Amino acid sequence: MKISVIIPSYNPTLKLPATLDRLVSQSTLIDELIVIIDSDKHNDFAKLLEEKYSSILKIKVFPQPNSGRAISRNRGVELSSGDIIIFLDDDMLAENNLVEMHIRYHIENPGIIVSGNGYRNPADATYDFGKFLIEMEKNWKKNDTDTHEITLKKFDFTACNMSLPKDVFRQLGGFDTRFSDSEDFDFAIRAINQHIKIIYDNRLLAWHNDWPDIDKYIKRQNEYTAAKVNVFKIRPEYQMHFPNLQVTERSIVKNLISGIIRQTLGKWVISRNSIFEMLPVFIKFRLYRIIIFSYSNISK
Repeated sequence: MKISVIIPSYNPTLKLPATLDRLVSQSTLIDELIVIIDSDKHNDFAKLLEEKYSSILKIKVFPQPNSGRAISRNRGVELSSGDIIIFLDDDMLAENNLVEMHIRYHIENPGIIVSGNGYRNPADATYDFGKFLIEMEKNWKKNDTDTHEITLKKFDFTACNMSLPKDVFRQLGGFDTRFSDSEDFDFAIRAINQHIKIIYDNRLLAWHNDWPDIDKYIKRQNEYTAAKVNVFKIRPEYQMHFPNLQVTERSIVKNLISGIIRQTLGKWVISRNSIFEMLPVFIKFRLYRIIIFSYSNISK
């Protein structure tokens, strides 16, 4: 069984080296590591990566013009020679047994897709908004069990820490390149509809090394929401399975209230002035929730 790890990266100078450093201890299990640099502005850095890691990881780095994550992942598979593909995002810090656990799943359960933890590490939350993100993720994880099958009713899938046989990937036609985001959401639904078993195991640990401020977080959440709207536009048949993800335009009154909050509390919180920084953490958390909601263009 040959293992190919594929990592797409838009800006490899930020977090990719830390991700690769965490794979070094698992290098004997990785037959090849393919990095797709989704930007042709980093050709020199791509060469530096190969020079730095080629003696410890069987690494190949391929720059390309910016094309999106779906195309990058698909290209990584095309260039790979492995029987089993492990996808990681470029900001994932893998625990030492991650690759081994993925491999074990495929030895014991041929033909399945495996998805692991994609949360942030609570131990790395060093500032108040980071601790707020951990608190939100704790609420999302309340009903998690160690291992369960992903279904349309119990759907907690991400491709940031995922593995599957290459044959299964090809059977599904890869990621749909019409989606600039949420391509993994669509990928998993198509797999379920083709009766391909997907297992989620939160013991497959790779931590998101992503700690935005509130401003960047709001922008990213609105991008996620817009991506879901696009998925439902292209795949309207998905809407019946995910009523909780449906989005509607806010009413005039809600828009007015949100606008007032943005112009008052919003600017104050995002600026992180000295008075705000002096507030107790529980009050900051409440304000964060209010501000994040007010900056959302559409509501569920």
